[in-house]
Order: sequence, then structure tokens, then C-alpha cells
Amino acid sequence: MIYTGNSKNLKIDPYEECPCDSGKKFKFCCYQEARKVKHNGYKTPDYSDSRINHMVHKTWEDTDFKVCLGFEKENCNGDIKNAHSLQNNRILNRISVNNHLYKFSFKVNKTGPVGYFQKISKNKASAFFGFCDYHDTELFKPIELHDYDNTELQNFLFAFRSHSLEYHLKLRKLEMQKEVFKLNPSMMLDESGVYVYKVAKLDVEDCAKNHEMFKIDYLNGDYSKIKTIHRKLDYEVPFATCTSFAVNKDLNGNIINDIYSTDEEDMPSVYLNVYPIENGTNIIISYHENDERFYKTYFTQLEQLDNDELTEYMNFLIIEYTENVFFNIDFIENLESKSKESLLESFQSSVNLLMKFDLIDTGNYYNFNLFQDVDQSSVSL
Repeated sequence: MIYTGNSKNLKIDPYEECPCDSGKKFKFCCYQEARKVKHNGYKTPDYSDSRINHMVHKTWEDTDFKVCLGFEKENCNGDIKNAHSLQNNRILNRISVNNHLYKFSFKVNKTGPVGYFQKISKNKASAFFGFCDYHDTELFKPIELHDYDNTELQNFLFAFRSHSLEYHLKLRKLEMQKEVFKLNPSMMLDESGVYVYKVAKLDVEDCAKNHEMFKIDYLNGDYSKIKTIHRKLDYEVPFATCTSFAVNKDLNGNIINDIYSTDEEDMPSVYLNVYPIENGTNIIISYHENDERFYKTYFTQLEQLDNDELTEYMNFLIIEYTENVFFNIDFIENLESKSKESLLESFQSSVNLLMKFDLIDTGNYYNFNLFQDVDQSSVSL
């Protein structure tokens, strides 16, 4: 996450709820401990890189939780499932090799996170504990059991599933930052730590607003408010993604959302699904009608792009904004080394400005092509 230092009020107000979830005000809870640790100087334990990496990943694993994000709670039934945001049989099967895929991941050491491609089972890819058995089965039948036909209901469900994955993820990221505060209370008085915490809180608040919009539309049976652009390519891409995010700039470089600020009241999302089908690829990108003042012009710009221009832009958009993207193993392993390095480092640069500047200076910023025909993806770039 990029901390620009431009946001105001980068402190926890003494009378807001303490980040430790005690229910007390910060002033009467962790504030004094935070001051004490900051005054005495927090001494970072001299752990090995492997222990640091284990601790960070263990803390992240401990933030996982089970919830059903489906509507009509009275219908909830069965266990909370490790549900796939990308269909296991219809989508992940098409890009997996021996039931495995690559995804972006990080190893953490004393100097910070280092990105790498992690090989995982397709059964674990894109899965999250977001729906009970009933809702995971029944709610998504129109997109699980039927080919995509650009109907309002299908577009609604693709957008909603993208939103649900990100909502669950944002809740976990907020819990992760709270755990960081517990380990080092002085971070509650540090601008960079407070920035991460406030962004995480705002992300959760935005997701909660979006969830309520989806709920109202669903209960009213009104799926027309999800505005969608669909493009079908005549070849199969070697990756798939299901995600939602707030877009920073439009195609002309104009700011849509100041995504690095903690001063914005609303940060609405777009919803993106890209996945291969037999002899083709679906690109489905949507926004909610309530957010037209943010995205109407942006979507008009997208609609005016031809398929080559759109895929060139999507090449940037996907890697800049999401972690929930999964790659065909042969595609990654057969990439020419410079393109493979560019793909990984361009992903990392979305949260590391210095790396972004270095990539631009060396001409290796987004120097890759995700939108290859899967039959040709074994050919080096």
C-alpha cells in the first residue's frame, strides 16, 4: 500500500473506538501504552528472515473467518464453504496444468515483501469462506450452470461475487493491521501505521455500502442497475481473474478516485471478470448505476476501445489493481525472463513507488502480454 503523506488527520482520534476492539475509546484504552512504547523505543526482535516470513503468514492465516454474505439470511443452511470466486470446473480447469496454477505471492524478510509466483492447487485457487452451502449453491446457479449470455441477472451475480471476495479480503486486511498494532502499540501513533489502518477501515466501510446496494437490488429483483461492458475474444487467455476495485484514473489521466487518500468519503468499485471459455474469452466489467458520477465517462471511454486497445489496457488494469489472478503454469514458465520479471515487478510496483520509477526508467514497466492465445502461450515473447 502506497503511503503518499498527502492525507490529513493521520492520527487516531482520542475519542474514537480503540483499534484493539475492546469497545473503549482510544484515549482510555491503548493510548497510554502506545505512548510508553514509543517513548521507550520499540525494539524490533532480531528474527531470521524465515521466522519473519512465517510470523507474517501465520498472522494472515489467523485473520481468516467464516461468514455468509448471501441475502435472505433465513435461508442460510449448511456449513460455510470455501467457495470459489472463479468456477473450479468451468474456468480453473481450463487454465490448470496437472490441477495446479500460479498466483502472485510474497515472502517477507527484514527489508520488506518480495514477490514471487507460487504454485497452488486449483482447488485452493480463488477460494474464500464467504457463503453457506445453500447460498453458494443456489444463489449462483445462473452463472454456474449456464453459459454466459450477458443477461442482467448474470451480470449482477458476476459483479456481486467479485464484490463478496473483496469484502471478505478487506475485512481480513483490517484485522491484520489491528494485529500489527497489538504487536507494536507505538504504531498507533505512527503516520504510516495509522494510514494503513484508516485506509483499511475506509475500504471496509465502502464495501459495506456496496453490499447494501447489492442487497436492495436483489431483494427488489432489480438487476438492471449493474451497468456492464462485455467483450468476447476469439481466443483463450492463459489466466483468469475475478475482482473489484476503485479505479484511480480514467483513460485520459483524469482522477476518478484519489485511492491513496484517507479524506475521500466514497470510493466506489468496478467489478471485473476475465476468464477463458471454449475457443474464446469473456471480459465482463461493471459498475453500479448509483456510481455514475464516478464511472459513466470512464465506461464510455472503455466502450470506444476496440478489442486490441481494450486488452492492452486490461493488461495494465488487472496487474495494477488485483491479487486474485491465476495463471496457466506453462504460460508463466515459458515467458521470456525479462517479461516474467516485468510481470512480477509491475505487480509489486503497485504498492512500491520506487520500484515503479525504476521499471519506467529501465523500460520494463508492463513489458508483457497477458492476452495471448492459450495455444500459443508456450511461445516465448
